[in-house]
Amino acid sequence: MSSAMLEVKGLNVSFQTGDGAVHAVRDLSLTVAPGEIVGLVGESGSGKSVTMMSVVRLLDRRRTEIRAEKMVVDGRSLLELGRRDLESVRGPIVSYIFQDPLTALNPLLTVGRQITEGMRRHKGMSRSSARARAIDLLRRVGIPAPETRIDQLPHQMSGGMRQRVMIAIALAADPKLLIADEPTTALDVTVQAEIVKLVQSIQRERGMAMVWVTHDLALLAKLADRVVVMYAGRIVEDATAEQLYAQPSHPYAAGLLASTSRIDDPFTEQDPIPGTPPNPKIVSPGCSFAPRCSRAQPRCEAELPELHITDDGRRVACFNPIMRT
Repeated sequence: MSSAMLEVKGLNVSFQTGDGAVHAVRDLSLTVAPGEIVGLVGESGSGKSVTMMSVVRLLDRRRTEIRAEKMVVDGRSLLELGRRDLESVRGPIVSYIFQDPLTALNPLLTVGRQITEGMRRHKGMSRSSARARAIDLLRRVGIPAPETRIDQLPHQMSGGMRQRVMIAIALAADPKLLIADEPTTALDVTVQAEIVKLVQSIQRERGMAMVWVTHDLALLAKLADRVVVMYAGRIVEDATAEQLYAQPSHPYAAGLLASTSRIDDPFTEQDPIPGTPPNPKIVSPGCSFAPRCSRAQPRCEAELPELHITDDGRRVACFNPIMRT
């Protein structure tokens, strides 16, 4: 039996549109160990959020096709669970922090009601006990005067405070796996740093596994144990944070790093990746990054590189990696 908190194998996700199928995720395999922080990074449209929303089955079933050989969270196969059983997994097993709390929070319910709902449903807590714990959670995530704020509606709070409420909701049922889907995108830099530090502190305190979805490699530098780089719905590199930041192997990962500002070297000129991401409706027979890659060979246009394990233990999908193995 696998000891991984999350194990996904052969995941394919496509959306049906009037113009045909959009292939958002293609043959993706990923594992997250208990207590591990994994960063999932890539440009907008690379399939990061779709991948994680597929894990918790939050995508619209009427227009989404999800196929996978394996999708297991904490030893439970999500492919075999019905809707009611899935509801018992969301919260106590895996929780989700959405990137836009203004749309994720119910505008008609107080934040206290939204925090206590999970505790009462999954833990069987009384109304008074759940309220007391909700106040404690609000205090824990850094919201001042939680005894007052608990009875407020989301629109009465700032963006940073709403995001902290989202974190409190995600933590309410003591999940074993926390998915943070670009939770700092809409916040200013100062509040971003506070949120990252807060989530990291809580993760260490509770020993949760975590997947942090972002397009910002700089943010993951001191947060993630391992970084998984996605491009056009596929994983192109999977390495420890130390390996990736010291020497990326896939040209796309190197391009992301070259276009990222660095605090330790602020005067280095950024080098953006040329071109634009591919159309997800078009399935290329070769490497999707080849048209934008300076290291591309004729083989790259015609043949799809497999994700293989290198000598230093990372996974890379490239025929001509920067660091040869």
